[in-house]
This record gives sequence, C-alpha cells and structure tokens, in this order.
Amino acid sequence: MSEFDARPPTLAVVPATAAAALVVLPVAAGSTAGLVLAGPGAAAVVFGARSATRSYVTLGGTFAFLGVAVGAATGLPTALALIAGIAALVAYDTGEHAVTLGVDVGADAAVAQSIAVHTAGSVAVASLAAALGFGIYQFGPTSLPVTGLVALLFAAVFLAYVLGD
Repeated sequence: MSEFDARPPTLAVVPATAAAALVVLPVAAGSTAGLVLAGPGAAAVVFGARSATRSYVTLGGTFAFLGVAVGAATGLPTALALIAGIAALVAYDTGEHAVTLGVDVGADAAVAQSIAVHTAGSVAVASLAAALGFGIYQFGPTSLPVTGLVALLFAAVFLAYVLGD
C-alpha cells in the first residue's frame, strides 16, 4: 500500500487553469491597469490549485477579480468585463474545489464526474450573478454615487467569501 498523496488530481486543476486564462485574455485586450492585477492573480490561482495551497487560491482569486474591476473602471468593454468576472469567480471556486479534492480523496482518485458537476454549477451561478448585475447596470437607477457601487462590489465579494467557508 502506498502513502496517501494529498495533492489535487491533475484533472481537478484543469477547470481552474482554463478559467484563469479566460480572466487574463479579455482583461489584456482592454486594460493594462487591470492586467497588472489579473495576471498575477490568475497565476496564483493556478499555482495554489496545483500545489494544494488554499491561501494562494484565495489571494489569486481576489487579485483576479480586482483586476477585472479595475479593468472595467478603466475602459474594459462591458461584455469583456462580464466574461472575465465570471471566469474569475469560476477560477477561484474550481481552484478551491481542486484543493478540497486533494485533501479528501488524494491525487490518484477518479474525480471526473465531481469536477464536471462542480464546474458546471460554478459557471451557472457565476453567470446568473453576472446576468443579474448586468440587468441592474442596464436598467437600474443611474443616479447612484460611485462610492455606493464600489461598496456594493466589495460587499458582494465579501459575501461570496463568507458563503464559501
């Protein structure tokens, strides 16, 4: 019998890697300032997911999302910001799931079904949140102060973090 290997299965890191790349590409196309945060953030998510380091996944997810927010504030088109925002949430969530799978079942476990279901659910929830946010942006009040919108953004990120624990 071999010793338990608590690293995430290689297949479990694939969705986090793909989503992290999907954060960087739209932000790179439209905002250098956002790329300064999103690029290292995406790399940290992938590194954390591969090395089973939850703190890197969390920090990387935070920087990736902040990179998208900065990109959106500095001229990133709305469609690209929505795609990158969804990807940032999915990268964080699937990176966390990869770490959890490594701890729970180890590197040699068959996890394809778990990864597919979790990734689909993550994409669905992030897309729904983006659609709701876009609806509010498009049809909501236009006289809100920017400070209030920034406070709502940070409240949403904090809520997502708290619900994840």
